[in-house]
Amino acid sequence: DFSKPISSPLIVQVGHAETLQPLLALMGYFKDKEPLLATNFARQEQRKFRSGRIVPYAANLVFVLYHCEHANASQHEYQVQLLLNERLLPFLHSNETTSTYTDLKDYYKDILENCHFKEECELPQLNVTAVDEL
Repeated sequence: DFSKPISSPLIVQVGHAETLQPLLALMGYFKDKEPLLATNFARQEQRKFRSGRIVPYAANLVFVLYHCEHANASQHEYQVQLLLNERLLPFLHSNETTSTYTDLKDYYKDILENCHFKEECELPQLNVTAVDEL
């Protein structure tokens, strides 16, 4: 019955490793204390940033938002989990696998307030006609 309201909203955004990896880096994941150089390659064998492990073929990043109707406090009403390649990823601000939406939003406040999606991702308008495209 399509007249009933949606009880479980689902938003799917699809990208590639080339978009997941920068997002994870922006969020602060997989940062090594020492940059990888030709002179320290052997020492860096156990480094955190290993692109083939972070975003292998068919990699996925999932943010799960839970609505906890019976939460004790309003700031605990919405909880978030993050899964990378179907495995729980601890949040950097708490090292826990669950975070309140409020805490997560506060942790990434600078990134969220300085993200100008439309300006960053808008394609330039060109004076192209159908003839030019052929």
